[in-house]
Amino acid sequence: MTPKEEEAEKLVRSFYNYLKQEKGLSEETASAHADHIRFFALHYLIGYEEKNLPEVTGMGIKDYLGNWYIRKVWGGGKSDVRPILVAFKKFYMFLHERGSVDKDQLDDILSACKNPRRYIRRFESYDELDPDSETWDIDYEAWFMDEYDEEELEENYEQPFEVNERISSSFSKDDLSTSRTTVLNDFQTFLTYLSTHNGMKLTAANSFISRRDLFALNEAMSSPEELKNTANQPDSRTIHLFYTISKTLNLFVVSANNKLEVTPRIDLFKQLSQKEQFVVLFDALWNETRWGKILPPDSEGSPESVKEERGNIASALSECEVDKKYQFVDWVKEFCRVPGSAEDELSLIIGVAVYLFSVFEERIVPALTIFGLLNFGFKKDRKEYLVNHGLGIEWFTITKLGKKIFQGIRY
Repeated sequence: MTPKEEEAEKLVRSFYNYLKQEKGLSEETASAHADHIRFFALHYLIGYEEKNLPEVTGMGIKDYLGNWYIRKVWGGGKSDVRPILVAFKKFYMFLHERGSVDKDQLDDILSACKNPRRYIRRFESYDELDPDSETWDIDYEAWFMDEYDEEELEENYEQPFEVNERISSSFSKDDLSTSRTTVLNDFQTFLTYLSTHNGMKLTAANSFISRRDLFALNEAMSSPEELKNTANQPDSRTIHLFYTISKTLNLFVVSANNKLEVTPRIDLFKQLSQKEQFVVLFDALWNETRWGKILPPDSEGSPESVKEERGNIASALSECEVDKKYQFVDWVKEFCRVPGSAEDELSLIIGVAVYLFSVFEERIVPALTIFGLLNFGFKKDRKEYLVNHGLGIEWFTITKLGKKIFQGIRY
């Protein structure tokens, strides 16, 4: 470690101890706040700006979260905004108490942290850029130089839902009604709970649903998961999936004081037919949501590169026979052997690893099962690591509804 890095680490450790010992925060929450500050210090301040933590101004916060973080952090997204801002506010109030930051500097920093929507909109507008567009350079420069007007950041929460015609035309209302999917009833239960508990406080670190509400929601599902007493939102594949999709669809927002507030889009969603609701939810999962967000925070792998292959995944699944058991590992190997995917044995091993022990096995296959498109079973006597991460799938089958939908969306 360089002297600057050692100094930053010492300060972050003091901050962590302060949060735990003086503020009484849990180890998990204190660690999350400290990790945000450590990443900011090491990668942005020291590695990019060549500055120290006490030298930060409001402009530095704006550049970090409204520019650098969006462009440089792989897997980062708009849901990171509020947890990072909370960490900034706590850290610089800590430095102010120590006398390392004066009142004017603290006010400047707190002002930069005041409106999360400014940064969220920056993420959204960046995601809207098309790298394949002929005007990419001009569009990117316009985004990079944009001085966003906060008065124009209001989201239209009464905008009607677009129902993906390609997905909708792949199956009928009868196909849906005769399927065994429980996703619509469970999602309605989820939305009803959010509406009934509108304004509920979220966790400080990631703006997730609190443990108490998580357990209540889990018990209300048609097939409750076995959750440990220490479980957090990402430990529930169903609740975390519904939360992530709901954010994609703007069914709720996280307020400036870190509370979950429902939007009028919940009522608009409930006005859709059951088939339209199913299509909107599946479209949000398959096309709109970053797959990295379906994973627990700080997960590794390349979830977005897997998502880019979703058309090929759908094609391969569409060729499966309904209700026939396929050995999961063998199927993945065969999928990776298609022309151009694996030129030699090493390429095959690397390709298989992208789909095993990653977002596809850990979250997408279970999500497709929640939608009633697949069924799967785990290997017996899995090791604890595999159990904790939802890995070790032994077999899967495709349902009648799944085959129709995958045939409709395949490349």
